[in-house]
Amino acid sequence: PTFQDGDIVLIRQQPEVDNGQIAAVGIDGEATLKRFHKTNAGIFLMPENPKFPPQVYPLDADVHVYGLAIGFVRVW
Repeated sequence: PTFQDGDIVLIRQQPEVDNGQIAAVGIDGEATLKRFHKTNAGIFLMPENPKFPPQVYPLDADVHVYGLAIGFVRVW
């Protein structure tokens, strides 16, 4: 999905998600919605918008999964 400003995203609260799923993630007190990937090399948060680069964090970074994006509503 491509989210737009004003969309309402439905999040199922859970502490972990599978690689490739879109998650609500907390980093340094800020929340973001990104496609989540965790490997032995680190945590990769991939934006849906290709204009933005991935965010890369070491495995010991303060990155918290708040939940899984399960749907969205577009309000016109």
